[in-house]
Order: sequence, then C-alpha cells, then structure tokens
Amino acid sequence: IRAILELANVRKKGALLIVTGCLMQRYANELMQELPEVDLFAGVGDYAKIDELIATRHSSDFSAPTFLQARDERVITGSSYHAFIKISEGCNQRCAFCAIPTFKGKLKSRALDDIVDEVRDLISRGYCDFSFIGQDTSSYMLDYGQKDGLIALIDAITKLEGVRVARILYLYPSSTSKELISRIIKSKVFANYFDMPIQHASNKILKAMNRKHSKEDVINIYNKIKAIMPDAILRTTLIVGFPNETIGDFIELKEFISKYKFNHLGVFTYSREEGTVAYKMKNQIKKDIKEKRKEEIMSLQADISYQLNKELIGKKYKGLIVGMDKKEYLVRTSFNSPDDIDGNIYLKTDKKYEVGDIVNIEITHAFVYDLFAKDID
Repeated sequence: IRAILELANVRKKGALLIVTGCLMQRYANELMQELPEVDLFAGVGDYAKIDELIATRHSSDFSAPTFLQARDERVITGSSYHAFIKISEGCNQRCAFCAIPTFKGKLKSRALDDIVDEVRDLISRGYCDFSFIGQDTSSYMLDYGQKDGLIALIDAITKLEGVRVARILYLYPSSTSKELISRIIKSKVFANYFDMPIQHASNKILKAMNRKHSKEDVINIYNKIKAIMPDAILRTTLIVGFPNETIGDFIELKEFISKYKFNHLGVFTYSREEGTVAYKMKNQIKKDIKEKRKEEIMSLQADISYQLNKELIGKKYKGLIVGMDKKEYLVRTSFNSPDDIDGNIYLKTDKKYEVGDIVNIEITHAFVYDLFAKDID
C-alpha cells in the first residue's frame, strides 16, 4: 500500500495508476474504497484483458482466475531468453498457514495444448529457458482426473525443438511420484532440479500445518531422487515459528537439515494470515524468537551450501549466458534457478559472448552462495 501511494505522488500528469495482483484479488472491496488515488483495479486473472480494462477505464469484476491464452502475445520484461509458464492456478491443499485458496480458489489446470502453443510461440521469438510454475505443479491435471498430467507435460515440452533448458518449480511432496521423478531425470531438457517446499521436519508441526506429508515421506522422496541421480539439485523452503513450535520441534528441524543436505534452502518466519486456520491458533510464537530461529537455520545452511559448492570445483557443465556483472559474465546452469534465488556463477574470460549463448564451463572457486568459473573448449 505504501508503494501504491508513493507511485500516486510521483506519477506524471495524465498517467494511469493501475493496481493488480494477489493483494487486489483478496481485498478488492476494501482497497477500492480506501485508495481513490488509483485509476484502475485488476485481479490476478485479468492480464489477458488488461488492455480492454484500460481502454474502457473499467476495473475488474474479480471473477475466478483465468489464464493468458497463447493467442494473446505475452509481453515479457526483464529477460530475452527466460520465461515463466503458468500451468495451473489455485490449490486444493488447504495448508493451515496459507490464504491463497481463499482468493485464488481450487486447483484449475491449464490445457496442455495451450501451454505447448505458448512455449512454441516464445521459442519463435528467441526464448529458450522455461520455468513451469503453479501453486502445486505436481497436481497438474488432477482436477480433470488425470493422475500423470505433469508427466504428459514434460513429454510434450521435451519434444519441442528450441527448448535448451526447462525446470519444474513448487512440487508438493505428497503428490510427487517416483514416476515423475524418473521422468524429470530422463528428460533431455528438464533440469535435474527439484524444488519441493517441505516447510518443516517435525511431524507434529506438519500435522498442525495440515500438510499431507510426513517427515518420513520427505526422506523417502529424497532417497528416491538421490538413488536415481546422486548429483540432482534439491531446493526447499521452511517456515519457522509456526504456532506451538517448541524448542524440541526446532531442534528436530535443524537435525534434519544437517543430515539431508539441500543445495538451496530458504526460510520464512511464520506470518499470521487472515482467514487461515493458523491465524486463530493459540501459542503464537514471539517475533524475536521467530527471527532468531530463522537466523540459526540460515547460518546452518550457509555452512552446508559452502561445503556442497566446494564439491563442485573442477566439475564441468554446460551453461547459459544470462548477463554481465561489471567485467564478468553471469552464467546459469541446471543447478541454479532464474532470478538469482540460488546464487550466481561468474565467468571471467577474454571471449565475447551474447546473452543466450551456450558455454562450456569449469567451476574454479566456491563461496557460500556464488561460484566462479572458467570457459573450456
């Protein structure tokens, strides 16, 4: 809201101020009354018709989310080679801490043909790196009674000429099968990169969170992935300070992280969200305790990340030139996701490259999050 008001103060005369996204979808009535500075309000499903809303100066009706169809050419900012592809909207999981289903609704999968058409169109425009996303990607097409929808998507994308690398983000542990794991690893274009937010490792807390998996389920998935592909990259996120999280629960989480080392790990402190089950739970954890626990996990993960990064020294990879930082190229490989959430790989070379070029690199130096590399023939 502060950002909205700041923009209202600095916008040029005649410019429209448009507010869209999850905040608007959730609090449409309140914000439309409280923010007269805003000219137009749009929901999360209105991106395909935003031009119509602007032309008519009519705000959204905030109906159920819809998808941007492939026939509506996307305008992608910030990258000339990578695109996020939304494959589903909404979620059926109903986690106790999450408000998303209250304003995005139940799982709604996008037609596979439409996804393929969009990727094919983006390939024709020079895009080659794709991340497939949704609130719960591993449940893709379950709303149509199709159990292996994500496997079908992987097969279809793998067949497209021009896809250099692809990845699945936000796999849900309870709906990730051994067949899905195997198909990702066998694909010639999908990275062996498993982004699976486990949230916690205490079964007591997982049950309170209304997660459909246990610690043992996570261990089982972890072992399946490593058995097929020992070098597979695992990423997760955690929530600390959930109501009733005891010191014992927190210690159990730290011990789990120490034993089952994730290449990339992020931590959030629990945030009370209106309309969720957890909002009214007793024994809410104090802010300073939550922050301390977050710092402890991040400190532990820093050591793990550094050790795992050091093991990469001397290894060779194919990489994608994604930009420059001063005099060094930025490279992305199969083990780091877009938007710098997994650290950077810096390449110092006398050769001249363009964004989107494929390079062969060897890791030479390792730090906690970042790596340095040289190019090789």
